[in-house]
Amino acid sequence: MNAALYVAALCTLAQAAGDFKDRERHPLAPSLPRLTKEESQKIEAIIDRMILADTGKLKGADAKKALDDFNRLGPEATFNLIDGLNRTANLESSCPAVIIAKRLASIIGSTEDMQLLAFAKENIGADVTAKRHLNVLKDLQFRIQLRRAELNRRAAVKGATEKLSLADLEKAIGSAKGKSLQALLIEVEKRTGPKAVELLARGIASPEPGVAKLSQGLLAKNLQRQSAETLKSLLEHERREVRIAAAQATGARKLRHGAELIALLQDGDPDVRQAARLALVQISGQDHGPAPSASIAERETAIARWRDWWSKQK
Repeated sequence: MNAALYVAALCTLAQAAGDFKDRERHPLAPSLPRLTKEESQKIEAIIDRMILADTGKLKGADAKKALDDFNRLGPEATFNLIDGLNRTANLESSCPAVIIAKRLASIIGSTEDMQLLAFAKENIGADVTAKRHLNVLKDLQFRIQLRRAELNRRAAVKGATEKLSLADLEKAIGSAKGKSLQALLIEVEKRTGPKAVELLARGIASPEPGVAKLSQGLLAKNLQRQSAETLKSLLEHERREVRIAAAQATGARKLRHGAELIALLQDGDPDVRQAARLALVQISGQDHGPAPSASIAERETAIARWRDWWSKQK
């Protein structure tokens, strides 16, 4: 393929990649799009150029570009990569098999598509008779086994947590850590009511950074489903993270909790004050402050303006 055609092929493939999420799913792997014949050929061309670069038949800038293009291939190239791996693994002197195997290992380690894993297990190493890369192929097969076991474990945990009451979840959270704790909190997020909020707030206070960050996002998501009355009460919650999230949800949903939000403009936490201000802006379409750097006097002036606005709403 000459340079002009190759560049055109890459541009077309890049444009198509953005639309893959809306594509018909592949019957052998639902997580992957069904590619056109032309798109598949373009991926094969990228793999072939990487092979040429790795075997020294492409030099300098061309070789670097070939490797860069190969490294940008996404999961949609999985079937082509498996074909390329088997083809290069049959060449005793072939090093590209190792590069392709690394790309496949990355895809295997992140996919949640059990059908794709089954296809990869069955086809990686098929018809490979050369022995040089047997360890590479065995390593990929082992990675597939590990990933399938991990997905099965997650499914079992999910099935078990879905059957738990909030009281059971609270009890389990008390002794859980790491991924087990995260799975429990993800299930808590699906529930409503003050108890669910309390458990998510407890997750925010976790010393595990991953758990704390996850809980913050789960709380924001959960509050979008809570009742208006529950959100109103949460604007006075003892934890600052809950007050902030409640103000954000109130503003996003344009709930008429003006008095409660105005009260938060006097909160001792500056982040809470700004969350309340932004919620009032979303509800009113006006901005009376206070600014983050406002003095006490300026804050009082802003509060007076908001109270005046709220009194006219009634």
